[in-house]
Amino acid sequence: MTHVRNSKLRENRQTVITDTEFAEAMNKAEQIKGEFFRLRALALLCLLRLTGKRRGEVAMLHLDSFKVESGFLNITFILLKKRKGHVLQRQATKQIPLTDPLTKPILEYLAYLRSLEPQPQFFLPRVKSVFGYNVILSDAHISGRQVFRIVRSLSETMWPHLFRETVGSDVIREDSSIIGAFKVMRRLDLEDFRTGFNYLKRFAGDIIKREEEKLREELHTSE
Repeated sequence: MTHVRNSKLRENRQTVITDTEFAEAMNKAEQIKGEFFRLRALALLCLLRLTGKRRGEVAMLHLDSFKVESGFLNITFILLKKRKGHVLQRQATKQIPLTDPLTKPILEYLAYLRSLEPQPQFFLPRVKSVFGYNVILSDAHISGRQVFRIVRSLSETMWPHLFRETVGSDVIREDSSIIGAFKVMRRLDLEDFRTGFNYLKRFAGDIIKREEEKLREELHTSE
């Protein structure tokens, strides 16, 4: 379904993240001991679910990339693209309504980070164990691989890129027209419009199939 390398994760996975799956992961995050690790896990899950950003883009987020403005939480991501041996980067800002329930865990985690002394530079600062104590490093962030591990520790069926698929699915379910493909392109910051049409082809087909099944059930009931 997705371009995740681990074939065991791909096996038999034909659906995006369900509300039940996400709720179960959130509940597991709530049970984590240690305020920092608990708040971090909750915020990470919510950020991935709301934005569908790649794990590397999330890992390198600066703390000052988050700003509350005019009823929205604005998050500025650095997008990296490798071309002919060079790494190009550009910025993209996503707006999340403060009224969205998933915004609250992110804001609570941000408040916690900003209360620390010294204050971390990154949203997901690296943690080092020193004589049995966890020390938050203020000038370093975790890797994309570590983002993957955090998500996997909270769910046996989810991984970071699956959140990207899910957000793309959300867009298509709201608009399954050709315009929906371009909305996916904008939402996920895709460079190739053909990728947006791949989302449209995959998830619009699911919508049509469900509508056909619903119609058949209605016809069967009326007989």
